[in-house]
Amino acid sequence: MGLFDYKQADGKALYSDAIALTLYAYTPTGQPLPATAWAPIQAAALGYQGKVGAQGTFYGEKAGFTSAEAEVLGKYDAAGKLIGIGIAFRGTGGLGYGDTFGDMKNNLLAAIGPVDYAKNYTKNAFDALLKDVAAFAIAHGITAKDVLVSGHSLGGLGVNSLAELSGNNWGGFFKDANYVAFASPTQSATGGNVLNIGYENDPVFRVLDGTTFSSGSLGKHDGHQESATNNIVNFNDQYASTVQNLLPFSILNPLNWSAHGSLGYADGLNRVIDSRFYDLTSKDSTLIVSNLTESARGKTWVEDLGRSGEPHTGSTFIIGTDSNDLLKGGAGNDFIEGRDGNDRFRDDGGYNILLGGKGSNTLELQKPLQNFSVANDGDGTLYVRDAYGGISMTRDIGALVGKESGSWWSTQDVTYNVTANGLLNGTELTHYNHSLNGDAYGNTLTASIDGDWLFGNAGDDLLRSDKSHVTFVGGTGNDVMHTVGGQNTFLFSGAFGFDSINGYQGSDKLVFVGIQGAGQGYDYKQHASQSGHDTVLEVGDFAVTLVGVGLDSLSGSGIVIA
Repeated sequence: MGLFDYKQADGKALYSDAIALTLYAYTPTGQPLPATAWAPIQAAALGYQGKVGAQGTFYGEKAGFTSAEAEVLGKYDAAGKLIGIGIAFRGTGGLGYGDTFGDMKNNLLAAIGPVDYAKNYTKNAFDALLKDVAAFAIAHGITAKDVLVSGHSLGGLGVNSLAELSGNNWGGFFKDANYVAFASPTQSATGGNVLNIGYENDPVFRVLDGTTFSSGSLGKHDGHQESATNNIVNFNDQYASTVQNLLPFSILNPLNWSAHGSLGYADGLNRVIDSRFYDLTSKDSTLIVSNLTESARGKTWVEDLGRSGEPHTGSTFIIGTDSNDLLKGGAGNDFIEGRDGNDRFRDDGGYNILLGGKGSNTLELQKPLQNFSVANDGDGTLYVRDAYGGISMTRDIGALVGKESGSWWSTQDVTYNVTANGLLNGTELTHYNHSLNGDAYGNTLTASIDGDWLFGNAGDDLLRSDKSHVTFVGGTGNDVMHTVGGQNTFLFSGAFGFDSINGYQGSDKLVFVGIQGAGQGYDYKQHASQSGHDTVLEVGDFAVTLVGVGLDSLSGSGIVIA
């Protein structure tokens, strides 16, 4: 699954339409439509008699709600047939147009009263419009499952309001529609009917407890919400600044509002959708998304600073920009993606995947190179193991930087360029850790020394060892591993296949990293079962069989699921 998977639908496609509809609601005169398949539906086609702007924008109908605005769009197939409808509610003030003071009044009333103001918002603002949209959809064979409702901020409140009222109004037509809200201050109480997407350091997002103002609304309100994404950080200049974070975190602090803008949502979340890690995420995954200004990117490390109200758990995903970024993982398990630009990476331990992307990228070790062992699988991945056993799988990293001893008690950064034969500093070559590398076909590889690495790569491989401290990386395919010596590491990632291990001992370590569907629990007991005299670990869609090993002999300390 992915972060925005919702109602068993294609999360990426639904999100892409939702964010584009939301941006269109802010600037319908110039904003590109979500795709060429979308086009505005005019009031005449709907038979709507209310107030409509020159560009086809629909205005709030009831006194006190006339500042509300909405767009209605149709989605068409290649033959021009209507196949879906989009409804987008505009948020506060738009981008330089609209009745901002009217919107602010609506926001205030939603927070402090009257009772159920937020819940009834869409009925008061767009009752007649929604009735006409429902009739239009039915007349054209469109079901609620083909309707997408989206909006940002106050527009997100509208999304949650429509979801809340959908079962008992407008003939119940909108009950099964798709609802995706961005930065909404409210959350519908109708179970999983709405996907509320937001940054946890956005003071507007989830500020109301459901639809109710409370004392917690004026401080950090980062409690878990079933309908919401819970751990996405907008790593912007304000979040990064220690000085600015000395001030109270509150909707009353204007500095905090820098995480709320709709364009910041689109820029950051679109990179999340495009990430090669997307399918590893879930709704509650910890994501740190860089939205630093250009001037701050060259001097600010993007990392999890733990400035949320709710502690982060599980692996951390860090997404850079297409500029030059400084990206830093912590002591846990991290997935870091640099994208374009000349990026610098750091990490403080654990089992990690670092993707440099385009550009000249560098991994800063922060310690002498001799504290690490580096292996090359011959297929584009460099494995960097630290002194504590943590392993970083890296791609598109052109250099490692070690912090080496200098004159007297000083240290100096020394750059080691990554080459096919080893790490090159001037004319000095540091060879990679000894390894045996397979190819795209089935290979038989036998460790020859203690500390060897066996890389099967693609194909169904046979990996053997009677040595100790050997690292087995079967790769894709169904691999068979035989070991006699102890204290070995078996590393599985991606679509690793259906493998078996003969000779597994309690001193060995099993590491599963970057496997789709592994889940966020990271408890090996959720994946383990007894099969005859063997134990089977099912992780995602794949499995490892520990031949002749009883389930009760496993220990969680020797199994890592990241």
